[in-house]
Amino acid sequence: MTTIIHKSTFPDIELFQGSITDFIRTGAYAEDDYKPCMIDAETGEQLTQKQILDCADQFRSLLYQHGVQKTPNRDERIGDVVIPFIDNNIYLPAIHYACLELGCCMNPASTQQTPLELSKQIRVTDPKVIIYQRKYRKTVMHAIDLVCYTNFPIVIEFETMLFLRNSVPPPPKKAKFHITSTEQARKRIAYLGMSSGTSGKSKAVRLSHHNIVACSQVSQVTFPALYKASNVCVAVLPSCHVFGLYIFFMVLPRSGGTTIMHTKFDLKQLLESQKKYKANFLPLVPPIAVQLAKNPMVKNYADSLKQVKLIMSAAAPLGAEVTQSLIKAIGPQVRVVQGYGMTETSPCVTLFDPADPHLHIKACGKLVPNCEVRIVADGVDQPAYSGSVSDVAKNKTDNLPVGEIWVRGPQVMDGYHKNKSATSEAFVEANDSSVCYNTKWLRTGDVGLVDSLGRFMIVDRTKEMIKSMSKQVAPAELEDMLLAHADVSDAAVIGVENEAKGTEQIRAFLVLKKGGDALEVKKWMDSKLPKYKQLHGGVVVIDQIPKSQAGKILRRMLRLRQDDVVLGTDQAKL
Repeated sequence: MTTIIHKSTFPDIELFQGSITDFIRTGAYAEDDYKPCMIDAETGEQLTQKQILDCADQFRSLLYQHGVQKTPNRDERIGDVVIPFIDNNIYLPAIHYACLELGCCMNPASTQQTPLELSKQIRVTDPKVIIYQRKYRKTVMHAIDLVCYTNFPIVIEFETMLFLRNSVPPPPKKAKFHITSTEQARKRIAYLGMSSGTSGKSKAVRLSHHNIVACSQVSQVTFPALYKASNVCVAVLPSCHVFGLYIFFMVLPRSGGTTIMHTKFDLKQLLESQKKYKANFLPLVPPIAVQLAKNPMVKNYADSLKQVKLIMSAAAPLGAEVTQSLIKAIGPQVRVVQGYGMTETSPCVTLFDPADPHLHIKACGKLVPNCEVRIVADGVDQPAYSGSVSDVAKNKTDNLPVGEIWVRGPQVMDGYHKNKSATSEAFVEANDSSVCYNTKWLRTGDVGLVDSLGRFMIVDRTKEMIKSMSKQVAPAELEDMLLAHADVSDAAVIGVENEAKGTEQIRAFLVLKKGGDALEVKKWMDSKLPKYKQLHGGVVVIDQIPKSQAGKILRRMLRLRQDDVVLGTDQAKL
């Protein structure tokens, strides 16, 4: 088998070899005590970058006094695991920096989790410390009870830390973990990021200090607009997920940008915040982008939205139709760019700068430097598409060089925590003698292609592809088409097995606007598609499409639904 390696169009760069906090503290704005780095959207409280780092020192001293990182961990590469069970908060970066400088490993948790869900995360990562907000005390304590701990973790209330921070002495010298070599930076685990679990059981992704810092550096080369000090960002994405963490705790603090921190997403609050602070940068996930594109409320903010110059969408593919609607809603001045990556890649693989002359709404960017990719279909490496992503019609991807994306580079994870079998399944040994940071390829599970200009396009996930009439169908393609219909607010597509006909049939779940007709939408859709992509499995009208916090459609929840009224099921012979 011939190996075809796709390389970045950008030259490799020299990478920083210290810790995450070394990287932040050596940035140009680390001592800035004038410009706000974080602003609380609700209270208006502001913190400069210097105040955040000073607060991190106070938290570090406080945590050390509570016994954090005082005894060696059995895994010398990881240190004490800390779960912050805290909403988005302007003091949260200081919590992260404090723990990382102690030598701890951060394991962020979503505050939307139930006690049972949190207990599952606790079992996987075995935290030494849980820092929680007062309002979540019952959830945390119940979760700990469910685990039946023999060694009860240290539990610390976030509000108490805030109250005591000004009364603690400076941290002692021994309360700081030093990374002194390249090898140590690559081996020391900084984060256990929980994978989304949308494709199976949730896993903890081991990300090193080097992974996180390298990702920040290579993304700056590919996407310089992201690193402008003039960026004012509305933060509605959860910082417990790697995309939000990367933007709010790494990119913006390092580059001198300002983050308007919201505890959660609310469309009106987002719009009000953008107007009040003249925000020019909105990092989003597709469900939020759909609301901005389709909610009539947005028209009331047309004047202030003219200040928005950049929208970045990630976590899941953003369809071309939604992108066009988003530009129409926000204004012609905005540039909508997509990135591609995953928790396992810290998170970036491809990015697009709005100034790139090859920017295209169907593409999710160009490969970051120091990184390589293979595209593999049925064991065969695929070449770059000789044409352009602009030529790719959604219903004619059959004969294109698409395949599963394999990645290697400095941002690729160490593996899955305490899960050797999952780690083994995720990686493929490299067979070339000249390797790029990794001796193994990470199998992403995502299907895509790269065109002659180095632009990547994601088709869908391998596990979500529908096998209809012996042909592969990508749900994301059909969802993008459905969202183009005037009566559709949101949509999701799955395959349903029809044993009698020996094939999967495609079923659409629709959130309709008032007065919308599901059967008319189906008729319109089928008229645009070849027979094997038509909605033979019918359509179901629901109130809301189930999605993860990261914006990914939870198709497994749709498959578990019962007693749905299915309209327009196919009775004809396939």
